[in-house]
Amino acid sequence: MKLIRCFFMILIVTFAQKGNSFGGIDVPKLPGLPGGLGGGGLNVDALTGKQSQLVKSMSSALLNLTEAQSKFLEALGEKEAAIAALMYVDALKKGEGIGKDDLEKALNQTKKSQQIIDKKILEQKVLDVKSKAIFAKGLPPYGRGVSGLVSTGFQAQQTVSSIGSNPNPLIISKIGSLFFIAKSTPSAISLFSSSTGTMMDFANTNEIDTKPLEEAKDAMGD
Repeated sequence: MKLIRCFFMILIVTFAQKGNSFGGIDVPKLPGLPGGLGGGGLNVDALTGKQSQLVKSMSSALLNLTEAQSKFLEALGEKEAAIAALMYVDALKKGEGIGKDDLEKALNQTKKSQQIIDKKILEQKVLDVKSKAIFAKGLPPYGRGVSGLVSTGFQAQQTVSSIGSNPNPLIISKIGSLFFIAKSTPSAISLFSSSTGTMMDFANTNEIDTKPLEEAKDAMGD
């Protein structure tokens, strides 16, 4: 929980003074660059390079979570929801080539799937042997996905918080995905923090190895 609180503190500081809005996201003002783009030593190439890295990392994290959730949903008898989750796999496999809108849709679907999983887990305490095996297959990618989401979100927020406070819409337009990742990950991580505890109890009840879930909790600082 300490890491999650740290995420929200960085987010509050980063977006406390709102400047421009890009794609519905309020973003802090940016320092200018020489040559008509403003000054302050901001390296746009470095920022766009970092954005590409983090978009790829975010895509990988969401891909792992999506594949994990499809297993959980199948095991819990939610086959239609499992199919809906997998619809985003092809887009996520594009890595850094995925756009902000695709990331947002995939993240929203991941959160929606997890809410269904949490609800079903509370309703269905015990799995049969076949369902237990399917559920267990989802745990390793779930652990990787949560860990990746935490790491990606933290890096994005650190990058955004270091940018500065003078407006420059041109640069903002180049790093909209970076701002999206920084602003959207804390609420997702909060959800998965709560969900991981619920899933831990469920796995223990069904005698399923909880090591991947423990790794997820460690990544979130629980």
